[in-house]
Amino acid sequence: MASEIISESIMVIATIVLVGVLAGALFYTVSTMSTSMASYTVLQSQRLTTDVQIVYATNTSSTQIVAYVQNVGESTVFNLGSSQVYFGPQGGLQQLGFNSVAPSWTTSSSTLSPGQTVKLTLTLSSPLTQGQYYTIMFVTPTGYQTEYTFQVT
Repeated sequence: MASEIISESIMVIATIVLVGVLAGALFYTVSTMSTSMASYTVLQSQRLTTDVQIVYATNTSSTQIVAYVQNVGESTVFNLGSSQVYFGPQGGLQQLGFNSVAPSWTTSSSTLSPGQTVKLTLTLSSPLTQGQYYTIMFVTPTGYQTEYTFQVT
């Protein structure tokens, strides 16, 4: 009789400990998922309110192009140097490095507030072809992209 009570007590204690461990693991998993979902929601919110467009681009010399990017969205685009710029003839875009040796690009500002326009300067390693169409693609750090195609004059 006493051994049955001791056995049942041990089983009850083991069950309570096991339930506590499972509850802790479940709480940790739900907490981690909640944090991930909150981060994802913030990122998607920024992406939905981000809207930029290249309003104008032209060559200023045979190896230099200026482009003007305007923020027509609702959120500020931070750290423009982390953006990606691609340039080339239609169908042959290549990524340009930021503030490095040619081919490269620089910007007149590090942030782009709603309604603001920044100037991008692209420096190329080879001259442009007269009469050829070229495309500039600008991709923000949050993944929003815009393109502009122009003809070299």
